[in-house]
Amino acid sequence: MDYKKMLGIILIILGLIFIICPLYSAAAVSWIAGICLIVFGFASIIDGFSVWSMMAHVSVINILLGICAILFGLLFIYEIDVLSFLVGFLFYLIAFVMIFIGISGIIFGVGSISKITSVLILILGIIACGLAFYSLAQPLYTSILVGLCLILEGIAFLTTGAVED
Repeated sequence: MDYKKMLGIILIILGLIFIICPLYSAAAVSWIAGICLIVFGFASIIDGFSVWSMMAHVSVINILLGICAILFGLLFIYEIDVLSFLVGFLFYLIAFVMIFIGISGIIFGVGSISKITSVLILILGIIACGLAFYSLAQPLYTSILVGLCLILEGIAFLTTGAVED
């Protein structure tokens, strides 16, 4: 079986799990991300101490990065839902970029089409801000949204695998 078909099937199964059990799947993502961050933090601290004699300034950065990674890992395991946090953060980032582009296009745009496009980008940026707030407030819906995206991506892999055969 082609690897794209296998990946498609795995993504569809994961998407169904995210939709059927959104709380457990979001918690599993948080636990996995937390454990990975803790392991990365310890590795970064060990790396920082191992090269201390050669590059002290780089070692300090590695150690501080490791401590921050461990703290974020513990937060993701015990407190924060990483899935809704990351989706909300990305929505906020996209929203602020769109708002900035929309405002600068309104101010500096040449022609009526450019200004209309800039107003639409500004409106979409404001909508993205609302989506960011909503995804942080309701992690359940974020898990369902991720599940739908996984299913769609799985279907895309299955169809591209079938076309290339």
